[in-house]
Amino acid sequence: MSVRSLSSDTPVRGALLSDHPHPRPVLRRITAVMIALGLAGIVLGVIGLLALTVLYELPLLPLAALSLLALAPPLLLLAVLHPPVSVYENGLWIKPLLGRECWLAWEAITRVEDHTLIQRGTTKAGQREHLGQLIVVDRGLAWPFLVVGIMGGLGRVRAFGISTHSHADYAALHSAITHRRPPVIRSEK
Repeated sequence: MSVRSLSSDTPVRGALLSDHPHPRPVLRRITAVMIALGLAGIVLGVIGLLALTVLYELPLLPLAALSLLALAPPLLLLAVLHPPVSVYENGLWIKPLLGRECWLAWEAITRVEDHTLIQRGTTKAGQREHLGQLIVVDRGLAWPFLVVGIMGGLGRVRAFGISTHSHADYAALHSAITHRRPPVIRSEK
């Protein structure tokens, strides 16, 4: 039985404590469509360039294919960086823009870091302060979440972000994650 088929009050998840969707759901749907079209265009473009390389024996077209492929990581980052999060008694339910939703037990969260992929503070008069955290996870997240860890300067770890601009009631979400995750045990040297 998969976690997806369980109701929200099962022993695996526990009771739903809070839900933190994107504050602008229409913008989020439009972004998901644009990312999917962009990734599909990259795949088709790379295949086309490699086919032209073989058919017409053009030796420099693979370099163009590599350049086109280099556009995929930023799109993958955008797809998984700030997923909507539902907080349950026993963990988090993550819903990325593209791909399957996933369950994270509290024990899977290894650390919480300052968000390095957003511009912190206020940039314009009247704008609310932009705060955020990167949540590093040791298991339970798909491979595209590696892009967040690598581009966020955390190394080859899987991570996702939370921020004031991408999650409703950011303060409650941040508090729930920092208070419910297991404490970090540091070895004395």
